[in-house]
Amino acid sequence: MKPVCVLGNGQLGRMLRQAGEPLGIAVYPVGLDADPATLPIADSVITAEIERWPETALTHELASHPAFVNREIFPRLADRLSQKQLLDQLHLATAPWQLLADKSEWPSVFASLGELAIVKRRTGGYDGRGQWRLRAGETDALPEECYGECIVEQGINFSGEVSLVGARGHDGGTVFYPLTHNLHQDGILRTSVAWPVADQAQQQQAEAMLSAIMQELNYVA
Repeated sequence: MKPVCVLGNGQLGRMLRQAGEPLGIAVYPVGLDADPATLPIADSVITAEIERWPETALTHELASHPAFVNREIFPRLADRLSQKQLLDQLHLATAPWQLLADKSEWPSVFASLGELAIVKRRTGGYDGRGQWRLRAGETDALPEECYGECIVEQGINFSGEVSLVGARGHDGGTVFYPLTHNLHQDGILRTSVAWPVADQAQQQQAEAMLSAIMQELNYVA
């Protein structure tokens, strides 16, 4: 099998390497500043564990690599604005939202979305960073540079969060893992647990939603 070079050598890259070992697949998680000449790039399949990356010698080399899987999809998924637009385009349920372009929009935001606004940076926010929970009278807490760089969602009361991992082949066929229930602390995911007995209706609903996204993006993984 061809080796796999993973752009990014963080936790996900290391986990991919571990997953590849029993399958006989050599996985190379590589840092953004790695020297392309030291890597088996020419004969590898290329993917990434990160959604956005700066211009380096390595990323410049990979920009034209014919086997960089899903390369054009990463920028679209890295921006919460285009993420939300994709969900709306596919008529998939998501929290009501809008782009937050200017502070003058706050009265209309609360009028349309309700008393609790969840502001999220379009790019770069994770582990609870780049997010704010705001009510009327608290909006001055949002930094000025966030306007135009954030979306705002309606605050939703929910009972829990689940995640679905799936894969799609070049032929369009899909496979899925069981849903996992996520436990957070301080905005950071701490544990994901698969229940011994799955909720089949919820599993089927999640698979239908993820299938629609993967088919629209022509995603292969």
